[in-house]
Amino acid sequence: MTNKPRHPHRKPLWQKLAKIFRPWHRRLGIASALLVVMVAVTGVLINHSNDFALDSAHVHQSWLLDHYGIKAPGRVAIFETQPLLATSDNLLWLKGKPVLEAQGPLLGALAYGEHYVAIDAQHLYLLSQDGALLEQQGRATGLPQDLKALGLLPTGDGQQLWLDTDSGSYLSDADLIEWQAAKPLVTLDWQAPLADDKSHALIQELSLSARAMHLTWERVLLDLHSGRIVGLAGSLMMDLVALCLIFMAISGLYLWQQAKPKKRRK
Repeated sequence: MTNKPRHPHRKPLWQKLAKIFRPWHRRLGIASALLVVMVAVTGVLINHSNDFALDSAHVHQSWLLDHYGIKAPGRVAIFETQPLLATSDNLLWLKGKPVLEAQGPLLGALAYGEHYVAIDAQHLYLLSQDGALLEQQGRATGLPQDLKALGLLPTGDGQQLWLDTDSGSYLSDADLIEWQAAKPLVTLDWQAPLADDKSHALIQELSLSARAMHLTWERVLLDLHSGRIVGLAGSLMMDLVALCLIFMAISGLYLWQQAKPKKRRK
């Protein structure tokens, strides 16, 4: 009985797998290196976002805000420049910072004595000099409805605050508690937004700040980390990178195991 001839040129399975794994291990490592670095850096920044104040730092880059589809406010109005008193839709801005989010689009704002007063169509807001909300008036407190504008009328001992509404004009008492229908004895200039060159530049700046309120750098880093910043394709790409890393870990361990020198038998 003769033995079957062996195949001296047939390689064992571990050598075949090593030959397949080695080039793909190198190619995938090079291809995913940049993405791995990005994931690592963004992960570290996200982990320390509070330390770096990234969770409160707003994005002011127009192209990035455009990418997120964050639009400019519909209406921006400047009522005073020193200090800056302005509105953007339902936000009231004082000294460059948002201090009030009204229940409707704001129609006017002015300094009244040591306070600030702002109105939307159905509410009046009284704020301190620092922008803290002190009081909100509405129908339940006797405030006239369907407001249109604010007005100030100087008097011998101070100022009178007037409201223009669809049903006529109303005068407040000194404490802004009671309102009575009245007609001013002199012509009253109802407050209107400023329309000079300086206010136009401030409107552009304020519009950008209002858009930036909706996006922080922490959110951008989270979207970069997950790939969502470019939509579904980015998420799928990061999933592919994760699979590549899993393959590289397995193939790397396999190649390392096969490359270890065998212990000699005594």
